[in-house]
Amino acid sequence: MMTAVGDILPPSRTSFEVAVAAGMSDTLPVPLRQVMNPLEAPESFLPFLAAHFSVDLWYSDWPLSRKRMMIANAIPLARMKGTRQAAIDFLAYVDGALVDALAHPTRFAMGRGIVGRTPIGHPPFMARYLVKVETVKEPRACVLGRGIIGRSIIKASARVPLGRCLEALKVAKAPETQIRVDFAHMRPVTFGDGFTFSDGLTFGRYVDRTVLS
Repeated sequence: MMTAVGDILPPSRTSFEVAVAAGMSDTLPVPLRQVMNPLEAPESFLPFLAAHFSVDLWYSDWPLSRKRMMIANAIPLARMKGTRQAAIDFLAYVDGALVDALAHPTRFAMGRGIVGRTPIGHPPFMARYLVKVETVKEPRACVLGRGIIGRSIIKASARVPLGRCLEALKVAKAPETQIRVDFAHMRPVTFGDGFTFSDGLTFGRYVDRTVLS
């Protein structure tokens, strides 16, 4: 059984010491177990809990469930930083998907360089990513090449998802690693795809990219 602070005061204690001891012995009505649990803590306390667990990726407009999961997984995610899996996991929190990745230095690629004429210089500590993320065009917006100039306001697709994917990859990488991100996750159809017109694909249509090239 825990001893109260006042019980260990000497006989010569003063009234001030008694008051201080009484204040230190109070049982505060703070549900510590609940507050420190990201799945049960009050919503208003989550930003403080995120700082406590050193969460590096956080957006105030996230759904409540996503905020709780980010805090709950903060330590496992921190252990994964610098790996491909970290890029996959962090991108998932910002609705992005890693399609392909190429990390340097890599093995020598035959057919891409001539020894003696082309220097073999892989970028040190460079990682290239092919990322797929949905971008939403603003209502009643017109993107160049997709609308009639003069009849609609010219606006680009929302860039917020792209910025958040970049931030997620920065958080996921090792401090000494440089990254290069390609968001062009679709490419024009070619004869090399082996399609037929019965497949519903025609020239000018696009298919998903699966590798960096």
